[in-house]
Amino acid sequence: MHLFLDVIAGLSACQHKSFVFLRKELPVRLANIMKEIRLLPDNLLRMPSVNLVNDWYVRSFEEILEYEKTDASDEVLDRFCQGLVKIRNRHTDVVQTMAQGVLELKESHKIDHQVENSIQYFLDRFYMSRISIRMLINQHSEFLICT
Repeated sequence: MHLFLDVIAGLSACQHKSFVFLRKELPVRLANIMKEIRLLPDNLLRMPSVNLVNDWYVRSFEEILEYEKTDASDEVLDRFCQGLVKIRNRHTDVVQTMAQGVLELKESHKIDHQVENSIQYFLDRFYMSRISIRMLINQHSEFLICT
């Protein structure tokens, strides 16, 4: 029984450390990618799919910021964990939606080789950022058993 209680106490401490880290780290990562989105060519920014992806990132950024100065009570940790699951689910189709935005651009505008290269450079960075954010969220929510 003592071993079980020690494990539970250890998980609680781990969840607290993860919460403190993620409430600072995730907004930074989200803000960085949102800044890069704003630097995309204007024609791409006007595509509905790209706007949708941007809206998802803005909403997720705002939701994480709600915890910036919140104490880590059990209730807050549970809400945070549920919020991370919600964010992860919201971003499930980001890759397909961003790809759709690029296709919308190619169908509606002629793009030169330089613009195409800059878009590809952005996409590479965007997808790497997405992978790292999802890894952090998954590590917190799966390891700490968000229900």
